Amino acid sequence: MFDPVLLRSLAATPLRVQYALLPVPVPAREPVFEGAAAGDGRGWAVLRVTLHGAGATGVGEATLLPYAAAHDHDAVRAQLAAAEPGLVRGISPSELLALLPPGPSRSAVDAALWDLFAKLSGLPAWELLGVPPPRPLPGIRTLPLLPPAELEAELRGGDGRGHGSAHVSGHGPGSPKLNLRLGAGSVEDDLARLDAVRRHRPDAWLMADAGGTWDPDRLHTMLPRLAEHGVRVLQQPLPDAESGALVTLRRPFPIIADLAHGGSADPGRLAARYDGAALGLDAVGGLTAALALMEEAGQRGLLVLLGSPPATARSWAATLHAAARADLLNVPPALRVPGEPPRHPRRPHPIAASSPVVPAAAESAMYGAVGCPRCAERGGGRGGGQDEEERSVTERSVTAKRQGRGRTGEGHDGCCGGCRCRE
Repeated sequence: MFDPVLLRSLAATPLRVQYALLPVPVPAREPVFEGAAAGDGRGWAVLRVTLHGAGATGVGEATLLPYAAAHDHDAVRAQLAAAEPGLVRGISPSELLALLPPGPSRSAVDAALWDLFAKLSGLPAWELLGVPPPRPLPGIRTLPLLPPAELEAELRGGDGRGHGSAHVSGHGPGSPKLNLRLGAGSVEDDLARLDAVRRHRPDAWLMADAGGTWDPDRLHTMLPRLAEHGVRVLQQPLPDAESGALVTLRRPFPIIADLAHGGSADPGRLAARYDGAALGLDAVGGLTAALALMEEAGQRGLLVLLGSPPATARSWAATLHAAARADLLNVPPALRVPGEPPRHPRRPHPIAASSPVVPAAAESAMYGAVGCPRCAERGGGRGGGQDEEERSVTERSVTAKRQGRGRTGEGHDGCCGGCRCRE
C-alpha cells in the first residue's frame, strides 16, 4: 500500500505538536442517537491537530460528538498528551496505530501526518497512500430523523427551511440514493416513514439504518416489509450484544454493521454475522486504519459503506482518499468552524478532493479541489461524477457480494466482475 523506504525516511522527522478543540454550531436537523449523553455539558466541537516538522506543517481534523464517550474533551486531551513524547521523536502512520486508541484523536493525528508527509515529499497524499486520486462520487444522502408528517414535508420540499426536494431528491440524471433512519418509535412508525419515502420518491435507491434499536423479533417482522419497499441494504438492526442472531438469519438484502455503533472492527467476526460494515475514519482511528480494514473486508467479500459524522471540508477530504475502495459512500452534513471562510464559497458542502494538490505551506495537501455533493450525486461538479455504467457496477457489486455470501439461496453465477471476489 505504502512505499516503505520513503515512509521510513519521512517518519524520522522530529515533530512539534499543537492541537485545539474548536466549538462548532449544532448541525441542522442532527438527530439525538440512543445512548446520547443528556446534560453532560458538552457541545459539538472539531479537534484540529497541527504537526510541524522540517519547515512544513500538516493539519488534520476530526469531529467530536457530544453523545459519544470516546469523544469526551478531557479524554481527548489526555490521549494527545500521552502520545506527544512518541510524536515528537518522529513516527510513521503504522506506528501511530499502537500509540493512540481508535477514535477521533488518532484520526486527526493520522490525517495531519499524511498531510505533513505529502508536503515534505512533494507528492500528493493519495500517491503516498498508493490509492487513486480522490474525485467526486455519487453519494447516499441520509434523511433527517423526523416524525412521518415532517418527513413528508421534507420530501415534498414544502417546509420552507432550506432542506426541500433539491436537498433530498438529487435533481438531474439518475435516481437519488437515500438512507432512511428507523427505530425511533414503534414498528408502525417505521412503516409510516417507509411509506412516506416511497410515496414521494418511488425511484430512489433506498437503504435503512436502525441504529441498533431493534430486537430479533422486530427484525424478523421488518425484513419482509423492508423488502416490499425496495430497501437494498440494512445497517445495524440489532445491538452488538444481540448480533449473534444474524449468524443463521436468511436475509433478502445485505445487512451491515456500523463500526461507530460499538461493534467489533475484526473482519473475521464481522464476516460471521454481517454482509459488510459501515465505517468512518473518526470511528476506526484514521485513514491508515480504515484502508487496512477495507482491504481485509474486501478479501472476505464484505461490503464497505464509507461515511462520516458531520464533517469539516478538511476531514471529509481525508475520507475521500479511501473512497475508491468503498462500495457505497454516505455523504455527511457539513461542519464549518465559526470565523473561517467556506472552502468553496458557492458550494459549502464538501464532497471530494478532485485533483492532486501542489504542496504549499499554507494549505492542506489532503484537501484538494472540493466540489458539492448535490453536483456529484447528479454527475456534475468539479472533476465530474460517475456515469451510469459506473453507478450500475456499484449496485451490481452489492448484489454480487451478497450472492457470494450464500445466505439467500442464490448462487454465485451472477457475479458481475465489479466486486472484489474476482480481483
